[in-house]
Amino acid sequence: MKKRSILSLFLVAVLLFALAAPAFAAAPAALSVSLSEKVENSRFVAFCRGILARLEQLWNRIKYNYIVYKEGVRNTMNVNAIHMLQSVEDTICDSFIITTEDGKVIAIDGGHTAETDYFIEYLKAVTGQRKPHIDAWFLSHPHNDHVQVFNEVAENRTRQVTFDKVMLNYVPYELYESRGQQEGMEMVSAFNRISKAFPEKVQILNTGDIFNIGEAKITVLYTADPSFIDVNEHSVIFRMDLGGTSILFTGDAQVNAGNKTIEQWGSSGLLDCDICKMAHHGQDGVDKNFYEAVSPEICLWPTPTWVYENTNGNLKTLEVRAWMEELGVKKHYKAFEGSAVIGMIPRIVTTTDVFEEGYPAEQAIDRLARLGYEGIDMGFDYWVFEGSPFLSDNYLDWAKSLKARAEEKGIVYTHAHAPGNAGSEYVGRSIEAAAAIGARYLVVHPIHEDKNGKIIDSKLRFLDVNAKAIKKWLPLAKERGVVLVSENILWGASKDPRIIAQLVKKVNSPWFGWCYDTGHAYFSGYQPSVLEDCCVVPLSLHIQDGDGTGDQHLIPGDGTIDWDAFIDALHAVGYLGDCVMEAHHQSLVAPDEERDAILTRLLETSQQLRARMR
Repeated sequence: MKKRSILSLFLVAVLLFALAAPAFAAAPAALSVSLSEKVENSRFVAFCRGILARLEQLWNRIKYNYIVYKEGVRNTMNVNAIHMLQSVEDTICDSFIITTEDGKVIAIDGGHTAETDYFIEYLKAVTGQRKPHIDAWFLSHPHNDHVQVFNEVAENRTRQVTFDKVMLNYVPYELYESRGQQEGMEMVSAFNRISKAFPEKVQILNTGDIFNIGEAKITVLYTADPSFIDVNEHSVIFRMDLGGTSILFTGDAQVNAGNKTIEQWGSSGLLDCDICKMAHHGQDGVDKNFYEAVSPEICLWPTPTWVYENTNGNLKTLEVRAWMEELGVKKHYKAFEGSAVIGMIPRIVTTTDVFEEGYPAEQAIDRLARLGYEGIDMGFDYWVFEGSPFLSDNYLDWAKSLKARAEEKGIVYTHAHAPGNAGSEYVGRSIEAAAAIGARYLVVHPIHEDKNGKIIDSKLRFLDVNAKAIKKWLPLAKERGVVLVSENILWGASKDPRIIAQLVKKVNSPWFGWCYDTGHAYFSGYQPSVLEDCCVVPLSLHIQDGDGTGDQHLIPGDGTIDWDAFIDALHAVGYLGDCVMEAHHQSLVAPDEERDAILTRLLETSQQLRARMR
C-alpha cells in the first residue's frame, strides 16, 4: 500500500510539472532572447508537451481500465456476441465490437478520438488479450463520431491494437471538396493519408458483396451513392448472419439510402433481420417503411440520453420510438444505459436421440426441420452398431452429405455427442465427423470408472484421469475447430457438477468446456443455482426434466425441476449459447406415429424457455 501511495504522489508531481512546464517555458519568449535560445525553448516546450501527452494517455488507460473493470465487461472470445459500447463523453457515436464462436473479432466504427482509450481497454477485456487483434474493422461513413477511433488507432496506437482488414466505401475527397462538406473532406483526407501505411489491408465494399469473417456471414446491401448530398446517405448498410441470428447495421443512413436499399432488396427477404442497429442514432435516419421491412425483434440504440429523450426538442427520436412500439419490438438496448453485451437469439436444438438407434439421419433432418427446430445435436452414440455409416471408412463423406442436406432444409448441426467417454477410441472419429457436419460442440462423457470397472470417487483422481484423456484430443479438436464439452453425469465424483468446472479450469483450453445437464444435476441433488457458484466457459447446456428419482430426460414441466431458478441462474452467469434440449425419452419410447405430437410439445416448451433466456 505504501509503494502505491509513493507511486501515486510521483505521478501527480510529474503531471503537475508537465502541466506547468509550458507556462514556464513560454515566459522567456516574452523577453528579448537570442534565436538559439528560442529554438532551445521550443524544443523544451515540445518535450514537455510530449511528456504531458504520454501522461494523459497513461491516466486515460488507468481511468478507463477501472471503468471497464467496474462495468464487469466480459471476455466473450469464442462466443457469438455483440458489444455496444457506451459513449464515455455522453455524445453521439457508434461503437461496436463483435466476437464469434470461432475466435474472430470484428469492430464497427468506434466513435470520437476521445473514446479511443475506453475502446482499447474495453477491447482488452472482451478478448482477454494485452494487445488485442481485430480481424475486420468496418467504417460506415466519414463522420468523426464514427471513424476517429479507427484513425487514432491506425495512426498512433498500433503498439496497442492490431487489425487485419479495414472495410469501407468512401466517396472521393474531390466530391466533398466540390460541395464544401468540411467534415467529409477531413475524414476522407485523414484515411487517405493514414492508409498509405497499410494499403494491403484496405478492402473496398460494394453493394452485393457476400463474404465470411469466420462464422460471421456478411452481405453488403448498400454502399455510398454519390448522387445523394448528405454524407450520412453514404453509410454502408450490411447484414451479418451469426449463430442463427441476423443483424442489420445501418450507420447513419437516411431516407434516400433506406429507400434505395428497399428498392433493391425489399423482395429478397435479406432486410428482414432479428436485430437492427438504429440508423443515425435513432433520429432523422431511415423512414418507417425501412424499419417495417426489417421488422426487428431487438433494436440497438447507440444514443446518448439527450438524443433518446429529444431534450433539445428538434430531433425525430420520439417519433421513431413510437414506430418501434407499433412494430412490437421486444427489447431495446440503449448505449446511454451503459455498454451492453447482446447474445444471439438462442437456437432451439434437439438431440437426434429422440429417435431410435439407426433412425435414418436424413429423415431426422427432414422431420425436425419441418417441425420448426433450428438446430440438431447429432447423437453419434446411437450410431455404434454393425453396418453403421459412422463406423465405415466413408464416415466423413456421410457426415458431409448430412451437412449439405441440413443446409438445404434450413437447419444446422450445432452439437454432437460422442459414444463412450473421454478415453474412448471413438472420440477422434467423433471430432472429425462433428466438424464435417458443421457442429461447433462435441459432448464427451467424463471417465467415471477405472480399468477394473471401479467407480472413481476421488475428486483428485477424477481430475487427473480426465484431464489427461481430454488433453490427448485437444490438438485434433483445435485443428478441426470443434470445442469439446464434458457433462456432469451420474456416478462417483462426476455426480458433482462443480467437478466438471474444476476439470475445465485444470485443462485450461478454449477448446474444452462444460455441458451442464439439468437432469443429471437434479438427480444428484443439485439445484440450478450451482451454476452461479462455478460457471466456466465455454458453457453449453443439456436441458431435460425429471422428478429426482432417475435420469428421465423429460420435457421441461413434466418433472419437478425449478425452471424459474434455472432461468435466474442463466441470467446470473450471462449465458449466451443455444437452447439445447436433451428431453428425448418420451419420444424415443413412443410409436413413430405419435412422435410428431411429442416433438411439437417439446418445441413449444423450448420456445417458452428461450423467450425467458434472452
